[in-house]
Amino acid sequence: MKVNYPIKNDIEIKVIKDELKPFGGRCAKVVDGVLEYQIKDENKDAAFEHLKGKGIIS
Repeated sequence: MKVNYPIKNDIEIKVIKDELKPFGGRCAKVVDGVLEYQIKDENKDAAFEHLKGKGIIS
């Protein structure tokens, strides 16, 4: 499943990819201030909460 979330601040894509690895996220990229990546449906909510807790997305 492909998801899109607005990014709060400028952060290196490598850091974001490292944060998503435990959840199986892949193909992460930033397009016009929006983080876009693919993830398995069952990991979507956990990855969202993790990225939000780290202050990466809003």
